[in-house]
Amino acid sequence: MNEGRVPPQALDAERAVLGSLMLDSEAWVKITHLVNEDSFYDHRNVEIFRAISSLVKRNMPIDLLMVSKALREMGKVEEIGGFLYVTELTSNIGTTTNLEFYARIVQQKFIQRELIKISLGVMEQAYDESSDIEEILNELKVKIGVIDDYSVGQSTGKSQISVIQNTIKEMENDCEEYRKGNSAGITTGFKELNFSTGGWRKTNFILVASRPAIGKTSLALHFAKMASRSGAWVNFYGLEMGAEDLMRIQISGESEVNRTAIRDGHLNDDDWDTINRSLTTLEKHSIIWNDDANMTVNLIKAMTTKNRRKGRCDLVIIDYLQLLTPTDKRANREQQVGEMSRSLKKLALSEKIPIIALAQLNRDADTGKPHLSHLRESGSLEQDADIVIFPWVEDEAYNLTIAKNRRGRVGTIEIAHNEQMTRFSDLPAQIYKHPVKESQNDSQPF
Repeated sequence: MNEGRVPPQALDAERAVLGSLMLDSEAWVKITHLVNEDSFYDHRNVEIFRAISSLVKRNMPIDLLMVSKALREMGKVEEIGGFLYVTELTSNIGTTTNLEFYARIVQQKFIQRELIKISLGVMEQAYDESSDIEEILNELKVKIGVIDDYSVGQSTGKSQISVIQNTIKEMENDCEEYRKGNSAGITTGFKELNFSTGGWRKTNFILVASRPAIGKTSLALHFAKMASRSGAWVNFYGLEMGAEDLMRIQISGESEVNRTAIRDGHLNDDDWDTINRSLTTLEKHSIIWNDDANMTVNLIKAMTTKNRRKGRCDLVIIDYLQLLTPTDKRANREQQVGEMSRSLKKLALSEKIPIIALAQLNRDADTGKPHLSHLRESGSLEQDADIVIFPWVEDEAYNLTIAKNRRGRVGTIEIAHNEQMTRFSDLPAQIYKHPVKESQNDSQPF
């Protein structure tokens, strides 16, 4: 397609999709919104997918025998290399569990090929001096729109039965985790916060917002530490501090060596011994750090998708949202922040992971308890977030106010906080009480 290079393709994934379709009676409804006959690169796979599609349209069963019969009726047996190839598609499939994963790979490779075609076409038109630039741009927008539809998928919705089945599976998993004494989601590190939220749940966009110097970065690092200890992979984007500075905070919290002493290098031999012992624990934490100051939402989306495929991303933490580089620099600030929050919510939904974004509150929150009206620069933050948590301090008490919670209770939780050691925990002598919904209009739970 371009200088003799081989187009993007994933033949093993294509064969896995076709084999699964012939083995699992429910496979078609799982992937029909992701791929069509154009998605396949190998011409043999295209014909087999067409045969399967014809069976679906006629409400016929999809299995090795019926697909072979359909191919014979279509006169495509020789073209695909004989029935042996069809048989091999099913014989090499151990399980259909990963069907959607392989379908998305096929879809991605198809989109890459289409983008190459579009790019080459635009290049030819752009080199042509007689071309109308407005026509080129309009045509490009239309083609990109079509590609965008493919990237989103072609689903017209989920059936009542499939939603019920998926919901029951989630509920059964939640019950299993409860029996084990775990949160249904990724642990927050605080018992009362776990109870109120169910932990960090898949698809949730969580906003942790405060005024400066309240310790929200340290709190985010605590969330990362506790999540990784539970076995989750955390992708931490530090846009305000370098990875090494963030690690100093983690070392202080884990070793209980004074944060200021670590910052200034005032460490004695005992301190170093304690720090070295703490590193044994820290080295086991499954956290991936990124401190690129020019980070955009699109880069976060790309890296999240890549790490998810590698099994190295279960939770994303961004410190903090307003420091992300906007995609559209001509838009006003409220539009920029709104676009970023919507994109992060979409990412949480598409990748089925929780995303925690730190944010700044406006100056009206300098005194007293924060409210949703204090969110800075965009009302979209409140609308897009599933959970909004405000860390704030009053009379030396460190509080977490859950101001919005789509899945549970709102209210205020007090936690223990050692600023110099950058440590957080449940209050040592705390009587375990569930936070009571407060009589204010900040949020209404389900």
